[in-house]
Parts: sequence; structure tokens; C-alpha cells
Amino acid sequence: MEEIKRFRASTAAITREAEAAARARLLHEIRTGREPGRRRLPRYAWRIVLAGAFAVVMGLGVIRSQTPSVVPVASVQELSERAAEAAETHDGPEPSSGQWLYVKERLAPGAGVGVNLDERTTSETWTSVDGKHQAWYQPGGNLLVQGTHPGISAAELAEPPVTPQKVLSRIDTVTADAMAGWLDSDGSPYREPREQRLFQAIYQLMGEQALSPEVRAALFRALPSIKGVTVRPDAVDADGRRGVAFAYTGDWARYELILSPDDFRYLGTYGVTVKDRTNYSASGSVFVPAGTPLVLSAQLETHLVDRAGQRP
Repeated sequence: MEEIKRFRASTAAITREAEAAARARLLHEIRTGREPGRRRLPRYAWRIVLAGAFAVVMGLGVIRSQTPSVVPVASVQELSERAAEAAETHDGPEPSSGQWLYVKERLAPGAGVGVNLDERTTSETWTSVDGKHQAWYQPGGNLLVQGTHPGISAAELAEPPVTPQKVLSRIDTVTADAMAGWLDSDGSPYREPREQRLFQAIYQLMGEQALSPEVRAALFRALPSIKGVTVRPDAVDADGRRGVAFAYTGDWARYELILSPDDFRYLGTYGVTVKDRTNYSASGSVFVPAGTPLVLSAQLETHLVDRAGQRP
């Protein structure tokens, strides 16, 4: 797998709505070094690892949410089918070969290691429509282009047959192979539940790649088959928008893929710990209490452009 992009984005008690407002891009300036003979997690891979190694909140703020009513969804199967049907009726512009998908997001920025819910920052990225390359501007103004995660392109997912089982199988194979040999923060082999790996790969694909309506619908229909995926009817993204979410709860954290309650378009992501945990690294240990928000994002704009770095 190609070297992956570096991370972007560089107190009051939490209410339930505030807790429901935070996922997807933390660790602003994390840099993972390499030691001879040891293969470490690619820098951008920490975005899916999320709290797998570090997660400390420096400030826990109350997030104000907007108030549009949320459409009731009875089950994860119902949400899956309604979102898939909405994806299939998408009538946006068809991407052309050589174009890039421009994505602008609002994020809760890193604060040391973790996210600060009292602040917001803006991120801009460009992903090639074949899903194989991603670009972003470095602090010095240089445009950096690298490979993407989870290591499978939109074009590969669109190869027939495009079924929920087939797209999930393709993602499973690629991500399992890509993570072989990864090391955790303490140098031990990195282990992640298959279900969490699949769920996080799907929400990255949803948020960053120019997926065809057929592929997007298949991914929605695949989500209920992942053990541990449920519905969260009261999700809130980093822009304060209310939504309904697919949620995966693992051993110690919950991650959410937030959708608009009216047309089921992708809004953003959120993650929070659900169990106390102590993470270990070469520099020591970090205690992460249950209820710690891990990451927060909101997708503000997407546009097809002709080259990486071009703004609409």
C-alpha cells in the first residue's frame, strides 16, 4: 500500500446532544517516525485507527445543534434501504476521467492528542475520481499528492457485479492485506476488529471519494450485515446539523456515519469512547475515560474540478 497522507487540521459537562457531535479527523500534526526494521502505521492510517493508540480530550465543550426535525427510522435495515434508494436517484454531474473531487470540511481540531470541541478548523482535500490519489496543501503552501485509504478505488468498487456482498468482500480483502505488518503505538502488532475496520473504511469512502450512485447504494445496503452496526437517531455533526447515523460500537469506542435526515446525503462523522482504556506508547501511558470524544467532522462542500489543488 502506498504511503498515506498525513493528518489534517492544523468546560462544561457534555450533554447527550453534545456527545452526539464529534467524529472523523483528529490528530492534526501527528507524525509517526520509522525505526530500522520496523514497519509502523502510515501517518494517514491513524485517522482510521482513531483512538487505537491515543485519545485525550484537551477541552470538552458543549456543542449547540440546529433544530430541524429528524425523520424517524425504525431499524438499521430501514435506514440502509432508504439511504440506498436516495443514492440511486442521485442526479449530480457524472465525473470524467482525470477529474478530482474537491471536499471542504469543518473539523474539531487536534489539541495535543485528541480533539477540542470548543474550536473548529477547515480542511480541503482533492481525491482523483479513480480513487487512487489524494492531495492537500501543506502549511508552506506546497500541494502534496499521495495514495488513499482504505487502498481500494471507486473504480475498483464499481466493477461488476456491484452488490452489497461483493463491495464488502473487496473492502475486507484490501484492508486486511494493507494492515498486515502494521505496528501499534507500543510497537506490538496492530489488531483491529474486522467489523470496525470495515465500518471505518466505508465512512472514509463515503466522505472522500467520487463513488457512483450504484456503489454508494451497495455500501449502504452492506452496513446492516456488519455485526454491531445500529441506528443513532440524534446525531449532530461538526457544523451543528442534526442527522441520523449508522453507528458501530466496538470494545471501547463508538463511531458514527451521519446522514441528512431528509435526503440521506453524507454529513460527517463522530466518535466517542464507551469504556475506560489505557493506551501505551514509548513515552508512557495515557488513560482515556469513557465518554471522551475522539473525532468530529462535517462535510461542507463537494465539487468536481479538473486538477488537484483547484478550488471551485
